[in-house]
Amino acid sequence: MMRVKPMGELISVLSEEAEKVGKLESLAEELVQDSTNLQRYRAVLEEKARVLAGLAQRARPITKKMPEEDAAPLQHMLNKFSQSAATSLRIGSPFYMSALLYPQDHQQGQPNDLEIFIEQLRQMQQ
Repeated sequence: MMRVKPMGELISVLSEEAEKVGKLESLAEELVQDSTNLQRYRAVLEEKARVLAGLAQRARPITKKMPEEDAAPLQHMLNKFSQSAATSLRIGSPFYMSALLYPQDHQQGQPNDLEIFIEQLRQMQQ
């Protein structure tokens, strides 16, 4: 059996997390339609932010297996995702949490920043 290389492992962990985030965002979109669900809407967004806040830590054991020059920029990017998410939790703003991963000029249906990052990792893998 071939051992999974760290980049492949990182891609699969991040893809799982991105999928979790996607499901939480879909749920949040449904909940926001109904004002009686605001408490739950907020809880779902907080969960999204927690998933993202944990990304850097989840990835660290994997990036540690990579050469430093490859790992450093990746870990830096993941730290940025996690720091923004941690900030959104500290501020407690549902708007900020919902905007995590989305640049201001984001078009509906376009990949978010995490999905773009995963795609870049796939390109690097080839």
